[in-house]
Amino acid sequence: MKVIDAHAHLGRCRVFDLEVSAHELLAAMDINGIDAAIVMPFPGAPDPRKVHDDIAELAQAHPGRIYGMVNLSPHCDPDAYFKEAERCVRDLGFVGLKLHTIGHAINPLSQDAATVFETAKELGIPVMVHSGPGTPFALPSHLIPRAKDFPNVPIVIAHAGFTLYTGEAYVVARECPNVYLETSWLFPDDLRWLVRAVGAERIMMGTDLPRNVAPTLVVCEAAALTPEEKRWYLGATAARVFKIRF
Repeated sequence: MKVIDAHAHLGRCRVFDLEVSAHELLAAMDINGIDAAIVMPFPGAPDPRKVHDDIAELAQAHPGRIYGMVNLSPHCDPDAYFKEAERCVRDLGFVGLKLHTIGHAINPLSQDAATVFETAKELGIPVMVHSGPGTPFALPSHLIPRAKDFPNVPIVIAHAGFTLYTGEAYVVARECPNVYLETSWLFPDDLRWLVRAVGAERIMMGTDLPRNVAPTLVVCEAAALTPEEKRWYLGATAARVFKIRF
């Protein structure tokens, strides 16, 4: 069974005063038995394009372990956004786009946000959307119209509502078959409920930060999932959604 961290970051963040080095990222993976991670810049990266390049270099140095995700503010010219996303996907092998509702102060229903979903449709990749802190933009329910407008674009709700809005995330997933839930920062009972209520093949493990890798795996154990549920949650769901082949 391959274990995939579907939500990891690299570099500096001016929004949340965070910084993750390549050493920290890889060490947390090695210590905790993470086979692969989907890595993106923070929303407050001083130069997200450079971090995209850094992620690509790390992926080249560690084949099969690091996969990139574009995280760029859509508050820019749509052509410029598409050009960078296309470069990352087609030239650097990135596997998804991130829409950070709080970090980029963006309403998922806005025209600038539509650029992200349209780009994902054009490039044939999923969109991960931050949920939880940062309401109202971070409410999972904002994604129902987008999921219905873009039924062929997989949408991953990051943090699955962050416990406070996990019920909303469940409703969105039940309503929209192209929606998946990434569960970083949830409690064991939240995880077990979502796996049983939505289906393990729609739920994926993410950690957000290196220091959260070990606690996330403890949550998985405490949730008392079956071996088949663990297989989907720990890696199979993310591998299918992001088209990762080992």
